[in-house]
Amino acid sequence: MNEQAKLPISLVVVTLNDAEYLERCIRAASFCAEYVVVDSGSTDDTVAVAEKYGARVFHRKWNGYGVQKNFACEQASQPWILCVDQDEFVSDELRASIHKAFHSDPDCDAFDLNRHGVYAGQLINHSGWYPQWRTFLYRKGAAVWGGMEPHVVVEFYGKSKRRLQGDLLHYTYRTIDEHLRKNIGSARASGKAMFDLGKRASWSDLCLRPAWAWFRCFIIQRGFLDGFLGLVIANGQANYTFLKYAYLRELYFGSQTKR
Repeated sequence: MNEQAKLPISLVVVTLNDAEYLERCIRAASFCAEYVVVDSGSTDDTVAVAEKYGARVFHRKWNGYGVQKNFACEQASQPWILCVDQDEFVSDELRASIHKAFHSDPDCDAFDLNRHGVYAGQLINHSGWYPQWRTFLYRKGAAVWGGMEPHVVVEFYGKSKRRLQGDLLHYTYRTIDEHLRKNIGSARASGKAMFDLGKRASWSDLCLRPAWAWFRCFIIQRGFLDGFLGLVIANGQANYTFLKYAYLRELYFGSQTKR
């Protein structure tokens, strides 16, 4: 298949205020026959960028990652879906692998992509960030987004899948400050999701789980090999773990006082 040919794939992205990243995301996936963007209220040029590249743009109030991504995937018209976040970009090697896989109709229902985290411009090779195999390219109808917010996952229902060579580059945080801000939002969403499932936070959750998260990230997952940023990531993981159980505990006691 010609390298310039469009493949029967819909690029599906949910967005909120990150025009620069969205443009890079679309350009890196220019082999897709269709771009579907579901925006939840961007106030920057995100929608304008999507329209610039001919994307089909839908506006939908935010109601969680899983619901938003499933709605977005339902709008796709192509037989295959590549569903990524706006800060995830197909590398040149992965692009070549996708073209090779679609030289004829693939003999599987999905492909796992190896997501490679980037922090402040530096590739993170350990810390639990790499390798990360994710089922982000699949036949329409062969998978749905599920799991617990905010870290939803693809639930695959097809017959078989294969792995592709090349990385999906994930530009996570530009700065430590951005990391901390996103940690707070993610921890709050996780705490709420656990509360809705009837879970409770014990003192061991608050005291032991953050320490274990740090040890696993920095020692077991060899975050120390990522240098200073490895330490930042481990501390961030401990902080996130503490906060989600703290928010869970706050929600529980808040619900008790309203009775």
